Amino acid sequence: MSQIQAATIKRDEGYWTHPDLPEWDEGTTRAECESWAADNGGEFVVIRFEYDAPEKLIDSYFEQGETDISDWLPVCKKACSFLLSIHDTEDGPVALFFAPKDKDTDA
Repeated sequence: MSQIQAATIKRDEGYWTHPDLPEWDEGTTRAECESWAADNGGEFVVIRFEYDAPEKLIDSYFEQGETDISDWLPVCKKACSFLLSIHDTEDGPVALFFAPKDKDTDA
């Protein structure tokens, strides 16, 4: 199995999904998602819009109902991580990153 790699990002109103990310639905369990990440040699890192975006953008999204979040530029601080998706949830947008695990420290 080839492992997932970073892809070119073209956000539409701030949202984007990696073309090789499985199409999970509400019936997909957390364990299934984490198993996929482990099979690809890494783990997920979630960054929540409500805690990471500029306050003005947060207010615009939650108070005025503005759904364009293009100005939110989440960054994952884990080495070699890359974006898998920016998508909306019941609690607001989240950025999902993939962080490869260091093969030298996994034993």
